[in-house]
Amino acid sequence: MQRTSLLAKIAPIALLAAVASAPSLAGDREHEPQGARKSASEKRTADGFDHGMKVVPHSAAPEAPGYGWRYFSDPATRRAVVISPQGDYYYSRGKGLRWVAAEQT
Repeated sequence: MQRTSLLAKIAPIALLAAVASAPSLAGDREHEPQGARKSASEKRTADGFDHGMKVVPHSAAPEAPGYGWRYFSDPATRRAVVISPQGDYYYSRGKGLRWVAAEQT
């Protein structure tokens, strides 16, 4: 895959992740009670399900960049996951997306 093609696919995802996380970054965290923010591991249940991650809805139509991609974020812990149509997982802790895994064949 050419570098520009990959960039064209990743750029809309990064933009969506930035837009989705903006409200959480704009909040006033100075007045939160001590210990109000839970870590990611504290939100995970015994079955491994992470209740902090929420689906980020989008309206990408077929043939549009981002169509078929799935987006999840947890504003409280400032992290996001993006899953490509091919099963590649990208993870972010607020500093851009990083590829972390691919679908196993």
